[in-house]
Amino acid sequence: MKSWLETASSMEDGSLSCMLAEPREALLPITDRENLAPRKRDRTLEPCALSEDAYLSSGAGSPCAGLSREERRRRRRATLKYRTAHATRERIRVEAFNAAFGSLRRLLPTLPPDKKLSKIEILRLAICYIAYLNHVLDA
Repeated sequence: MKSWLETASSMEDGSLSCMLAEPREALLPITDRENLAPRKRDRTLEPCALSEDAYLSSGAGSPCAGLSREERRRRRRATLKYRTAHATRERIRVEAFNAAFGSLRRLLPTLPPDKKLSKIEILRLAICYIAYLNHVLDA
């Protein structure tokens, strides 16, 4: 009986293969971008988008007076302070995400052990490895 590592790495083209309940197509990355709805972004900055004081004030002389809550929110999100804070949060999120993938990668046996894998390869390898371990437990 072949070991899991031999089975998973025996494909001639170097791709991963294992016995899965799901079809292989379900694991492939999305390539059909026409099915994704394009995002609409309004990048116009008006005077009240540059000042939080103007955003917060609701006086009659304010350039933001009479705007809906959604419009005020959209304009506030266009401010430099908000974008900088959002970028910082996103960077922290991505670093945590990458650290989790690194931890998962270290748990998966490969030949050679230090082989660089993409995130999708790590996920596919983890699926195959879990299926193999489940098969070993059932046998």
